[in-house]
Amino acid sequence: MTSTLDLSELSAEELAAELAKVQEQLVKARERRDKDAVVYASTPDGAAETYRRFELAPYDSAERKSLKTTYLNGLTMAGKEQEERMRLGNAGPNDGPLAVIPVGDMTGADPLVKALVEQRVMGTFRNTAAAMDTGRVTVTLLRLVPTQERKRMRLDVEAEMGVFTSRLSDVIAAAWADKSLQKRLRGFLEDAADQIEAALTQRGPR
Repeated sequence: MTSTLDLSELSAEELAAELAKVQEQLVKARERRDKDAVVYASTPDGAAETYRRFELAPYDSAERKSLKTTYLNGLTMAGKEQEERMRLGNAGPNDGPLAVIPVGDMTGADPLVKALVEQRVMGTFRNTAAAMDTGRVTVTLLRLVPTQERKRMRLDVEAEMGVFTSRLSDVIAAAWADKSLQKRLRGFLEDAADQIEAALTQRGPR
């Protein structure tokens, strides 16, 4: 049976020592939490989710600064892991540094951006060496559905001279304009497809 510490029986010195122990435990717990967050941010899903939270955080807020640090440290970790795969000869042709695709204009002016945020649609890609020759990169779309299930879809998109700078909203709009890709997108979006279509209609050509 665990006994409860009676703080009223402690001297000032003993109380200060107990408080120091608690503070040390809290510091270690925060360090573990921060380390776990960086490890998760080094994965494609974790990088996408961390960056989306960064996009949504109030500008100049402590939360935004913390998320930026976590995101960048995660990408650094992912980069080191990718370099290690290359060193060991385990990197495939589609391997490369991990990158997240910003959703687009967060001022509220773009209805498609608003719909993508509401439907928790995110995107990542890898800067592959082959992209310089092919002028294409593979974008992985991620959608978190209300049941917390993760749905994914891959899109082959243009990257002139291997450089990809498009926003996620533009990637979705371009794919939607292609009938065959639109069919795949509808399958990926499921019940969110109508909201995305309505946002695209409201958005108009860009």
